[in-house]
Amino acid sequence: MLFKLRERFAFWRAFSSQKLNAAVQETLNREEENGARALLFFRLFIFVFFVVGGVTASPHLKDIISNLVFAAGYGIVLILQWYLLRHEMHRALHRFAFFMVLADHALFASLIIFYYTASGSGNFNHAMKSPYLVMLLVPTITTLVQFKHQLLFFSTAVVLTIILSFYGFAILSGAPQTTNWNHYILGDAIILPAWLGLWVLLPLIVTTLVAYAIFRSIRMVAEIGQIEGQKKQLARYFSPAVVEEIAASENAGDSIKKGERRQVAVLFADIRSFTTLSENMAPDRVADMLSELRQLQIKAVFDSGGMVDKFIGDAIMAVFGAPRSSGSFNTDVQAAVRAGIAMHTALISFNAKRQAAGEEPVRIGVGIHAGEAFAGNLGGDGQLEYTVIGDVVNTASRIEHLCKKAQADFLISETVAAVIQDLIPSQKIGLVRIRGREKPMEIYKVPHG
Repeated sequence: MLFKLRERFAFWRAFSSQKLNAAVQETLNREEENGARALLFFRLFIFVFFVVGGVTASPHLKDIISNLVFAAGYGIVLILQWYLLRHEMHRALHRFAFFMVLADHALFASLIIFYYTASGSGNFNHAMKSPYLVMLLVPTITTLVQFKHQLLFFSTAVVLTIILSFYGFAILSGAPQTTNWNHYILGDAIILPAWLGLWVLLPLIVTTLVAYAIFRSIRMVAEIGQIEGQKKQLARYFSPAVVEEIAASENAGDSIKKGERRQVAVLFADIRSFTTLSENMAPDRVADMLSELRQLQIKAVFDSGGMVDKFIGDAIMAVFGAPRSSGSFNTDVQAAVRAGIAMHTALISFNAKRQAAGEEPVRIGVGIHAGEAFAGNLGGDGQLEYTVIGDVVNTASRIEHLCKKAQADFLISETVAAVIQDLIPSQKIGLVRIRGREKPMEIYKVPHG
């Protein structure tokens, strides 16, 4: 519970300071513009209503003309907003949104004043009790469409300014006051403290609810962006089914971010004599060959429940047991060996097609070692990459390099051989001194296909 509260507080600080993910911020900016487009049509409807109501509500030409003049000014504001939207003037549109909110409030306030001057008989309580007063809350509510809390707070400040101005004018104009609630509700007098309390409280309630709705909306967009970003990163390494499983896990994200020590099996696969093979091929054919071969190798890793850590030139590094284990260290090791066998099996049909096209067959060398490694995100901001590091990785790479010297296609360490001995046959080829290790290691050859 305490961790979740800290997490919410951290998000609120980031939200308040606008330090959001760039993709999230871009999405919010785009939605702000979409909201501005929607509000343009809404304001156009209000504009038509205002014009029609202003023309028909008063029999006095002076009132009609003044109302139409103000409506014309509001219409010019709408045209300016349309122009900014049409020409995608993003920065100007963002700033103009504040002016539009001010114009909305001015429109509704002037509507109240218009009816007061037309029918109020000099009693300002006619405006104070006008049902149109509730329309002052409309611009505050519509700020939700644009996901900008600054716009919301600005609108609230304008509403409170109008309310306090009405209150002050009521006192100065000598509007009838009372302490009798029946007279307040049914008569032409007003209880000023009660009126002020109500119309200060209402904007604050609306502002609180809208602010929370904006906060929740932005938080939802940010969390969805984070989840999709994590899935996109994981999709580089895992099959779609495994990505969904990891993303659904509550603890998986933390272990990936922070890193942890895990028991893993590491597989390296490299094309034998790649330089010789590629020097007689056109660059586009080399790219096509590598792409097709990598797809076969990725499938072999994914089908065995492993992770594609990275591609290094014509080599591939795969990990089994991080960040998701198949259940036990032994199972992960066996899965790594099965992936190596599957790569060689897939290579048979791959080479059959190449030979049918008159091209040279491809050979790969596979090396596997298992042990403890550090697994987690490494790198700086914006350049994070999930990977595993440690002696087990270096040793697996050097075992794969031994394939050429040992004239073998698939070599494993003694640790791996001990795990698979009852399930997958292997043949010891002897003690080998591996660079970087003090003691020699027994290396085994795995038959395939």
